[in-house]
Amino acid sequence: MTTSTLEPGLYLASCKIASDAFKLIPCDSMRRYGVVPIEVQDGKLLVAMANPADVSAMDHLRVLTGYDIDVLKVPKEAVVEFLNHKIGDGAEHPVCRELVEVSTSVRKDDSDNAESHVIKTVDTLIRLALKRRASDIHLEPQKEGLFVRFRIDGTLKTVHEFPKLLQPSLLSRIKILANLNITEKRTPQDGQINFHCEGKDIDLRVSTLPAKYGEKVVIRILDKSSLAVGFESLGFDAGLQGLFESLIDRPHGLFLVTGPTGSGKTTTLYSVIQRLKSPLKNIITLEDPIEYELLANSSSEAGVTQVQVNPKVGLTFAAGLRSALRQDPDVIMVGEIRDKETAEIAMKSAMTGHLVMSTLHTNDAPSTLGRLKDMGIEPYMISSTVIGVLAQRLVRVLCPQCKEAYRPPARSLKTFFPGREDLSNVSLFRAIGCDQCQGSGYLGRRGIFELLLMTDELKAAINSGASSEQFRQVALTQGLKTLRSSGLDLVFKGFTTVEEVFRSTVA
Repeated sequence: MTTSTLEPGLYLASCKIASDAFKLIPCDSMRRYGVVPIEVQDGKLLVAMANPADVSAMDHLRVLTGYDIDVLKVPKEAVVEFLNHKIGDGAEHPVCRELVEVSTSVRKDDSDNAESHVIKTVDTLIRLALKRRASDIHLEPQKEGLFVRFRIDGTLKTVHEFPKLLQPSLLSRIKILANLNITEKRTPQDGQINFHCEGKDIDLRVSTLPAKYGEKVVIRILDKSSLAVGFESLGFDAGLQGLFESLIDRPHGLFLVTGPTGSGKTTTLYSVIQRLKSPLKNIITLEDPIEYELLANSSSEAGVTQVQVNPKVGLTFAAGLRSALRQDPDVIMVGEIRDKETAEIAMKSAMTGHLVMSTLHTNDAPSTLGRLKDMGIEPYMISSTVIGVLAQRLVRVLCPQCKEAYRPPARSLKTFFPGREDLSNVSLFRAIGCDQCQGSGYLGRRGIFELLLMTDELKAAINSGASSEQFRQVALTQGLKTLRSSGLDLVFKGFTTVEEVFRSTVA
């Protein structure tokens, strides 16, 4: 890589940007790394960049474009200004005409009607979030105003800014709905709102956090009627689904689903329970919180008992698991393994003839075995009880209305799809943005998976005290399909982008 610097005052406005070079890097990557592709010359891609020392960005751009990178160093402000002019600033325009109207009414109305306008504003805010498929609403007080952001398909978008003078009344209204103490602003609080919209009952979990410019409020939206729990809806390919079904059909053992918060772990476990549910089985779940009523809108036939964990009264995961074992269970689902005690009880349950399922926060499937060892679990217990680990992520799916086909460089295709033979006619797709996807280029999400099956070789590695990296090497030699490989399969099929898979996974 070579680096040169533009003369003072000679910024990107003076550069001639080649259109074929500009299309090599997705807009999201340009914004994330502060880079502008200029031209391809002598087999290298020349880019304008504020921080050429960003090694991670350089590696990503090489893999993404298939070219070695030459850098033209420019001020950060020049890159931002150019990108804002060329592809927009990435911010959402105030899509809430309704919010603008109702908040204006509150500001103008000093009479008794002001309270009713505040009520209408909060109601409109929640309905708008539901309409836009948001999973969370963030209300963030800043010095000059109250910002509203929606998390849509895993990504936060700023959708509105309320005037600062409306902050106290709006936040108080939300706290009243959630049965929180409106006079207490110094400590965090948690509450719940039951919201009715278009014939559906929506569960809203409210959390407040004291901050410099006022209380930040986050509202988690749990639409129980829309949670897809059908086994076929998980998005497994045929081969992976067969292996997964063979695991959950076993009569005993410990099966773990791993991934970060918001990666769909609970949905996967619910799907498994829906498949296993039968009048011939006794299934007990321990959850915090219960996000979906597994018997709702279905037969009243017994078979599933859901338990809400409540640490305040001593009903922890560990205590609940002990009690569940005295209830003659066939299948037990533990919402999360958080400590050594819960892990040990779960493993002893698996050893005594029960199928136990739970979640754990790890980055991939092989590192889960190392995580259990780090928690203090004896190696023999891990190797004799764990039957499989499923790591997963959710990647955004391209909007079918506006996605655009393109031909990446041949060497990039060989890097992305090393096992495929003929790549000469392969086209990939990039995100563009339209009204249907609110300009993001993506609409909805889909799972990518990494399934680790316990084998004799892995058991031997565990009992010999191997590290997480050694577990991974053993699994790879036995054909483990990684999260990134699973994601690139979706790229090949035109469901998502290379950029989205790289954002969600590591090599």
